[in-house]
Amino acid sequence: MTPRILLVRHGRSAHVHDGRWLHGAGVRDFESAYDAAGILDHDAPPPELIRVAGGAQVIAASDLPRAIASARRIAPAREPDVTPLLREIKLEPPRWTPHLPMPLWEVLLHVQWSYRLLLGRPHESIHRANAAAEWLAQRAADSATVVAVTHGGFRRLVGSRLAAHGWRAGPERRSYANWSVWSYSRDGA
Repeated sequence: MTPRILLVRHGRSAHVHDGRWLHGAGVRDFESAYDAAGILDHDAPPPELIRVAGGAQVIAASDLPRAIASARRIAPAREPDVTPLLREIKLEPPRWTPHLPMPLWEVLLHVQWSYRLLLGRPHESIHRANAAAEWLAQRAADSATVVAVTHGGFRRLVGSRLAAHGWRAGPERRSYANWSVWSYSRDGA
């Protein structure tokens, strides 16, 4: 079988932002509460994802509660391999910014990481993404299909590292929606 890695974004967080505009310290407080929360009780993965996970040899998850809870919803009869390698990148709000709405903070983070990736600047999260890609590739080589529950921003970094190591991205639309899947395969691995 062709080795496959499916990078899944976790389900919807149980931590719901109240809509307030935030300054840098408020963003860090939001992130701490978001990282401590699981997922909404009624949030269910798509049936196709549950089916694919049922045939996967490895179910892995970030060590954050929302990823672990999501992995358990995807494969309820199995305990995921939990690793901090798949953990989300930390928000790095600049000190000079005024109060902004959370969606604008998310756009700024995306722009910040796009710039870093374009320039190829070293960063702890890039090194961790490379280690995560290697960890996933080792498991896929041994077992054919790996389902890894991770996070929106970090999944982008891991995907770029998989591609750099010869993994081919699947044809699906690259959505950042909860429960979305980005697939990678490798012939002859």
